[in-house]
Amino acid sequence: MRFSAMLPADLLTKYGFQEAEALEIIEFAIARALTVALRKSLAVRIDDILEITVFPDQGEPIELSLAIIKRKLRRHIIHQVELELQKRQVIREAEELKELRGKTLPGEISRITDDGTLYVALEIADVFSHLILAGECPVRYQPSHERGRYRIGEVREFFISSVLPIVANGRSAHVRIRLSRITKELPALLLTERTAVAGIVCRRRIAGGFSDIVTPVRIPKEAINSVGKELGEHLNVFISQAHKR
Repeated sequence: MRFSAMLPADLLTKYGFQEAEALEIIEFAIARALTVALRKSLAVRIDDILEITVFPDQGEPIELSLAIIKRKLRRHIIHQVELELQKRQVIREAEELKELRGKTLPGEISRITDDGTLYVALEIADVFSHLILAGECPVRYQPSHERGRYRIGEVREFFISSVLPIVANGRSAHVRIRLSRITKELPALLLTERTAVAGIVCRRRIAGGFSDIVTPVRIPKEAINSVGKELGEHLNVFISQAHKR
C-alpha cells in the first residue's frame, strides 16, 4: 500500500526533518502503536510503499493489509505519528537551546496564572531572525517582594535555569524554559552585560534585600544603580583585593 494513503503527505516536511529521518521516525511510531494495539511483534517499512510485517509466535511472517485495520485504530496511529514527530522536534529544539542555560534575557510577561506563575515571551536574536520563546517563572522562583505585583506587558530580566523537553500526558510536547528572579548569579550577570567587565561575581544575595558583589575593577555607578533598580535591592560592590595590588 502507498504511504500517502495512510498518512498526510505533509508529515515528511511539517516538522523540519530531512525525509529519511522523518520516515524513520514514522516507521517507529507506526510499529509501536500497532505492537501495543495488536499485541504482536511486527516491523514497519516505508519505501513509497507501506509494508507491515507481523511475526507470529509460530509460523512464517505475515504481511498485514491495512484494509483490515479499523478506522479508529488508523486515527490512533496517525495521532501517535504526529506526537512522535512533535516529540522528536521538541527534543532537537531543547538540545539546540540548552546553551541558553545560565544566561539572562529580558522577557515580556504575557500571562499570569491563578497560582502566580509567570509566562514570559523571550526574544532571542538568531543568526537569521528573532525567535520568540515562551518561558515560565513559578512563584518559588520569584522574590517575595515582587510576588503578586507583576503586570501583563511588563518587561523584566530573567535568569534561565533550565531548558527541558516535556511530553504532557502523552498528548503534546513542548520545550519548557524555566526562569528565575532569585538566583544568586542574576545580579552579577546583569552587571557584566551592562559593563562588559569579566570576572564579576555575587558572593551573597538576599533577593529583594541586598547582594554582595565582587568586581575586579571599578564599575560605573550608573550600571550599579540600573541593576539595583531592576532587582529592587541594594548592591554592595567591592573591588577584589587581588586587583588592588
